[in-house]
Amino acid sequence: MIWLDFGVFIVLFGLFFYIFTANSITLLHKIYLGLHSVFMVWPLFQSIAHTTDDPQYKLFYLSCSYVSLSLIGVGWFIFIVVLTGQTPVIRARRLALLSAPGLLSALFAFVNPYGMFLSLKDKSDMSDRFLTAQLENGPFFWFMVTQVLLYLCVSFFIVAYTLRKDVSSRHKKLVRTALNGLYVLIVFGLADLFINIIFIGYFGSYYPIISVGIAIASLYLVHVITKHRVLDIIENVRKDIMNTMSTGIIVLDENDVIIEVNKAMRTVLKLRIGERFTHEAIASQLPKLAAEELESFFAEQRLRPLERLEMEITLHLDKQNYAVVQYAPIFGHKKRVPIGRLLTFHDITQLRLLLEETNSQNELLHIRNRELMVMQDELSQANKKLQSMAITDSLTGCFNRRYLLQQLEQEVAVNIKNGVPFSIFLFDIDLFKQINDKYGHLVGDEVLCGTVDAVRGSLRLTDVLARYGGEEFTVYLPHTNREQADLIADMVKEAVEHNVMNSGNGNQPISVTISMGVVSIDQFDQRVLDDPKAFLRELLSLADAALYEAKYNGRNQVVKRKLA
Repeated sequence: MIWLDFGVFIVLFGLFFYIFTANSITLLHKIYLGLHSVFMVWPLFQSIAHTTDDPQYKLFYLSCSYVSLSLIGVGWFIFIVVLTGQTPVIRARRLALLSAPGLLSALFAFVNPYGMFLSLKDKSDMSDRFLTAQLENGPFFWFMVTQVLLYLCVSFFIVAYTLRKDVSSRHKKLVRTALNGLYVLIVFGLADLFINIIFIGYFGSYYPIISVGIAIASLYLVHVITKHRVLDIIENVRKDIMNTMSTGIIVLDENDVIIEVNKAMRTVLKLRIGERFTHEAIASQLPKLAAEELESFFAEQRLRPLERLEMEITLHLDKQNYAVVQYAPIFGHKKRVPIGRLLTFHDITQLRLLLEETNSQNELLHIRNRELMVMQDELSQANKKLQSMAITDSLTGCFNRRYLLQQLEQEVAVNIKNGVPFSIFLFDIDLFKQINDKYGHLVGDEVLCGTVDAVRGSLRLTDVLARYGGEEFTVYLPHTNREQADLIADMVKEAVEHNVMNSGNGNQPISVTISMGVVSIDQFDQRVLDDPKAFLRELLSLADAALYEAKYNGRNQVVKRKLA
C-alpha cells in the first residue's frame, strides 16, 4: 500500500504544480514554485520515515528525501541564472548539460543501486534516536553532497558578479534577496553535514538542521515576494508602461466589468476597477453629442463583437478635445470566443489642430499661388508687350529698322548658303513733307499709318514690313524671285495709289503715291558668307539707289535691280 500512497502523493503534487504553472505568471514565479516544491519533498519524506518501523520502508523514504536534496542545488542554480539575467549566456542546451550532475545524483538517490547511496549498518536497531547513525553513506551520497555544494557555490559567484555590474536598484534588490536565501541554505547545509553526517557519533542524535534552513529560506523568500513583490517585474513594468502612455486604456472582461484602467483614462472618465462599463455610467460625464456618438459606437460593437472597430468623437471637457475610440476583442487560447474587450481613447486634439492649421495654410498658399499665377500672367503679358515694343515701330505697328537688320542678317546668310531666292523693297512716300506742312504732323502720322495698312494688305504673311526711317519703309520677301517681286511691287504701288485717306480738314480726301526700289537675288556667290553684313549693306545700298532713281524719274514708279 505504500506505493499506492506514494503514487497518490505524486498525482496530487503534479496537480499542485500544474495549477501554478498553467496560469499567467512570470517565468521566475514558475521556477521558484518548482524549487519550492523540491523544498517540500525533503521534510515530507523525512517525517514519513519516522512513521514506520520497517527498515526497508525507512530506507526507501530516506532515499526519496535525498532525491529532493539532490535537486536543491540544480534548482537553485537555474533560479539564479534566470533571476540574474544570464540566460542569453547560458542557453537552454548548456543549461540542460549543466543540470546533468544534479539529475544524475537524484536518480542515484532514488534507485540506490547496490546500496551505494545509502545502506543500513545494523538492521536490528532502527530507532528514531539512532536513525542517522545506523546509515552507511556510499560514494553516490558524497557525489550528491559535492554537486549540491558546487551548485550553491557557483550560484553565489553568479550573484556576486551580478551585484558588481551596473544594474537597476530593483534588480539589485531582487538579487540580494536571492543572495540572503543562498546564505541560509549554505550555512544550514554545512551545519547539517557536519552535525548529522560527519560528527554524528559525537552528538548521538539526529537534528533536522537542513529542514530548519529550508523552512527559514522559504519563509524569507515568500515574505519578500508577497510584501515587496520583487518577482513581479513584468507586472510592474506592464503597469508602468500603461500609466506612462498618453493613450487611455480600459480593459473589460466578458461581462463588461472593468478590470484595468490606466492613468491617462482617468483624466477623461472617472472609472473604478470592478464596476460595470455601461453607457449610462459614462453618459453623464460627456456632452450629449459625444455620448450619442459613443452609444452608436457601442451598438455597432455589439453587432460585430469579433471585429476591430474605430471612430472619432468630440469630447468637451475643460476645452474641446478630439479622440479616436478603438475597440478590440481579447481572445483566449482557442481564439474563438472573446474573453474580454480592450477600449482605447487616443487624444488627437493636437493632430486635429495641426491638420486644421495645415488646411488653413494650404488654403492661404492656394490663394497666394493663384495671385502669383495672375502676377506671372501679367508679367508675361508685360514681357510680350515689351518684346513687341522692342521690335516694332510705335506709330505704324510694323517692325522697326533694328529688328529688320537683325532678321535680314540671319536670313541672307541662310538663303545664300541654301540657294534660296529673295527680294528687298525700299520705298518712301512721295512729297510727304508737303503733307506735313499743309495738314500738320498729326495728319502726316495718319497718312503714314494708312499707307502702311495699304501696303500690308498687298503683302504675303511671310513678308516682313519695317519702317526704315521717317517716311521710308523696307520690305523683305523670302523665297521670292525677280518675276514674283516685280508683280508684288506693282500691286503695292497701285494699292497705295488708290488708297484714299481723310485729312480731317473739311473731310478733304488725301491720296499719296510711293517710289520704290526693288532688288532681287537669284544668283548666289558663296564668298559673301565670309562677311554677311557687308553683303547686306550692299543690297540695301543697291535698293536705295533704285529708289532715288524712281524719284528722279518722276516718282510713283518702281525701279527694279538685279544683283550682278
